[in-house]
Amino acid sequence: MEQVDALLAEFVESLALTPAAVVDARWDVVASNALARAVSPSLAVGTNLAEATLLGGSARRTLREWDVVATRMADLLARPLSRDDDTTPLHGLTVAMEHPEVGRLDLTYELLRVTGAEQTVILGHAAVASESERRLLTLAARLGPAAR
Repeated sequence: MEQVDALLAEFVESLALTPAAVVDARWDVVASNALARAVSPSLAVGTNLAEATLLGGSARRTLREWDVVATRMADLLARPLSRDDDTTPLHGLTVAMEHPEVGRLDLTYELLRVTGAEQTVILGHAAVASESERRLLTLAARLGPAAR
C-alpha cells in the first residue's frame, strides 16, 4: 500500500460533509475521512476497494444495484488508473445503497486523479436538497466534530 501525501490526507479529512477517500493504483484505500468510513466500511484505510466491491458480502447486501457497481469496478480494473491514461472513465457513478443507520442513500462518486502520483481521490455527493442529502448530513452530524 502506497503512502499518501500528508497534505492530501489532511484535505480529505477536512471535507466533513463530503465522503472522501484516496486510493492507490491497486485500489487500496490509503486515506479516508470519517464520513466516508461511516457511509461504507469499504472506504476504511487498508481496505482494497476493488476486492470489497467485487467479493465483499457487505457490498452485495447494501448496494441496490450491486451488479452495475461491480461492472464499473471491473471496467476500471481492466484499465488501471495511471497518470498516463486519459481514457479511463473518471466521473459520475451514482450508487444507491441501504445504509443501516439512515436508510437509502443515492450518492454520486467522482474520481479525481492526483497529479504526479498514481493515486485517485474519490468524492461522494448527494443531489442538492434531496432526501439523500438530508440523510448524509444527518450521518455527518452524528459523527460530530470529534470525528475530524
